[in-house]
Amino acid sequence: MEDIQLEDKKIVDKLNEMLAQEHACAIRYATHAACVSGPYAEIVAERLKEISTDEILHAEKIRQRILALQGTPKMDIATEDLTSAVELKEILDINIKEEKQAISSYKKLIEEIPHENVILYQTIQDIIRDEQEHLEELEKFL
Repeated sequence: MEDIQLEDKKIVDKLNEMLAQEHACAIRYATHAACVSGPYAEIVAERLKEISTDEILHAEKIRQRILALQGTPKMDIATEDLTSAVELKEILDINIKEEKQAISSYKKLIEEIPHENVILYQTIQDIIRDEQEHLEELEKFL
């Protein structure tokens, strides 16, 4: 039983790291949506706002999984993920880089989830799917 609790604690710690990243992503996307300038700024700003909302929903899903594992969700923000920009190309480059990083981090996390935790596994798969969609959409704007 203690091994399971230790394993759960490791997963909770990693989920809290991802939660901090989702908090930062929501802030970054919302701020970039407000600041974006240049051609197609209005269209891009609208999509960035939608992605910010997606990131907030990801954070909520992660919080629920942390609680299901008897952990405590943290309110940290991954400050290294908060890069300012106003020019369209720079905003896209920053967010494409961050989406790739998120996908990579979630793929590493999913490898560590015990097979019996189907809900957590499915939740992370769903988030990866969303992040992949974000990446593809952002790359189309380039």
